[in-house]
Amino acid sequence: MKKITLVLVVIVIAFLGFYTWATSGAFNSDADRYVIYDAKESGSIQKDTISIMTFNIGYLSGMTNNKAVERSKALFDTNAESLIQLLDKESIDILAMQEIDFGSSRSFDLDQFDFLLKEGKFNYGAKALNWDKNYVPFPNWPLHLQFGKVQSGQAVISKFPVLTNTVEILEKPVDQPFYYNDFYLDRLMQTTTLSLNGQEVTVINIHLEAFSEKTRALHLKRVFEAFRKEAEKGPSILLGDFNESVFPLESSLMSPFYKSHNFKGAIALDSLPVSKQDHFTYSAESPEVKIDYIFYSSAHIEMLEAKTISETQLLSDHLPVMMRFRLKKVNESLSVR
Repeated sequence: MKKITLVLVVIVIAFLGFYTWATSGAFNSDADRYVIYDAKESGSIQKDTISIMTFNIGYLSGMTNNKAVERSKALFDTNAESLIQLLDKESIDILAMQEIDFGSSRSFDLDQFDFLLKEGKFNYGAKALNWDKNYVPFPNWPLHLQFGKVQSGQAVISKFPVLTNTVEILEKPVDQPFYYNDFYLDRLMQTTTLSLNGQEVTVINIHLEAFSEKTRALHLKRVFEAFRKEAEKGPSILLGDFNESVFPLESSLMSPFYKSHNFKGAIALDSLPVSKQDHFTYSAESPEVKIDYIFYSSAHIEMLEAKTISETQLLSDHLPVMMRFRLKKVNESLSVR
């Protein structure tokens, strides 16, 4: 009996030890998790026409994202270079990313944030860590793919100075048990303030819940409430991977928030019809839905162009959405309120 008890105690201690190790990570402070990067030596630029892009880069794993497959370092190297070329081709000034790795074993420990800042000559950036684990119980097989550090999240890189960077962790899936959520990524609302031509512009970068519709409804309500407040104060952009394919605005999830806050008068969408195949963003290989969007405060921002970019060499399972815009002058903003 004593031997059985001892074995059980050892098993429990071993399990608790593994659980603690598996759910822990390297970053302990917000200073590490939500860092602002400033190249210091770069000067402020002035541009009348500004370009912004949202892109779930799927940690540059291409169409293998969420698949139980072995990947090569060459895949990530090729996709990283392809992204740099894409940003240069489209003359992107501000890039908001989701699913970017900050040095993970699954992507051969490349800090993709640092790489894109330096190789893309962006000079400024802000990151938001949402996954810092030593073990991720996916894929189900083979088991060895579940081991290794994952440091991943969201980020904004910019050719304009970053002034502030704050992060709100959104609610975990309400219909899942605690042990599921302990190994699940944090869904974030990253709010970054940039200085564009000397004017403060708020960029809210999001990656909302994908699998729990109840939880995504809570996320939608929260991010649009926050965006409405920012849009009332000044130029604001809300963009990212919404994991929601039924904007605008007849969705049972979305419609009440959109209509109750008079978004039609104050906030505009990227103008890409959600039902038109040319504007679908997922999946990149055979797009069927649009789940990536750019919203903006129409009282302060004039959209000049918007498009979904389909020529990406499949460096992610998402397609990016970009917008060119200009900031309205003060008298223009007042005239449309």
